[in-house]
Amino acid sequence: MVADPYHSSAAFIGASDILYPVLSSSAFYLYFVLMAVASFVSVIIPTYNEAENVAATVDRTVASLLPLEVGYEILIVDDASPDRTAAAAALALRGRGRVIQRRAPKRSLSLSVLDGIRESRGDVIVVMDGDGNHPPELIPMLFNKIREGHDLAIASRYVKGGSSRERLTRRIISRFACCMGRVVTGIRDNTSGFFCVRKSRLDMARLAPVGFKIGLEIFVKSGIDSVCEVPFTFMSRAKGRSKFGLRETALYFCHIGKLLFYKIKSGLLTSLPDVIVKSRR
Repeated sequence: MVADPYHSSAAFIGASDILYPVLSSSAFYLYFVLMAVASFVSVIIPTYNEAENVAATVDRTVASLLPLEVGYEILIVDDASPDRTAAAAALALRGRGRVIQRRAPKRSLSLSVLDGIRESRGDVIVVMDGDGNHPPELIPMLFNKIREGHDLAIASRYVKGGSSRERLTRRIISRFACCMGRVVTGIRDNTSGFFCVRKSRLDMARLAPVGFKIGLEIFVKSGIDSVCEVPFTFMSRAKGRSKFGLRETALYFCHIGKLLFYKIKSGLLTSLPDVIVKSRR
């Protein structure tokens, strides 16, 4: 028998032969479920002019993934950065992932993420920024929420234990944006760009984001039944300049309108995930 490189059936059979005599049937079933779920993780990091940050992000991400003892890949999706982010990322990855270079006429964080998902091999997808805002050390907690049976785990600033270290004006704008987002989803931190989701729940044909909030697009249009919001502290970017501006704000308003129309047209205006769990650290 040839072992699948992403799902090591040979290793699993050996473990079950040893454990079966000593575990009750219910405990063995739970073990089987935990072993079968989320066996390969794809971490997607969209970048634009992040040459100063990408190496540290990759190293911290790898350090966070290793204790999970699962297969993984890191996909850096670079939007034709003039500062040679792609070259810096390739050097940092050292065979631990791939760099995907976009050559589209217009830059788009959301479309970069979608390109990464299409190229990914994992059955679980992690999406995070490459500028230091999102601590990779939270990945194991998000991943374990998927293992526990949730379809989506979100790093949230707006549940108990969560916070933000952005300047005051950005925090006010973010709160207002999340309040607007509650029109189309029950998730508190619905503008979060740091999340973990089962790939099988994504309907790629329906995803057509406007602007940079790919998370919101996925939260609304995917087949999500169970959501877990995990508290985290949103950090100020490590180095470089933020890409947030008036254009992104205008696109967000357009995105909300488009999602609201989608839910009305689809008869999903009152449809929310069955479970929204707010988890403490």
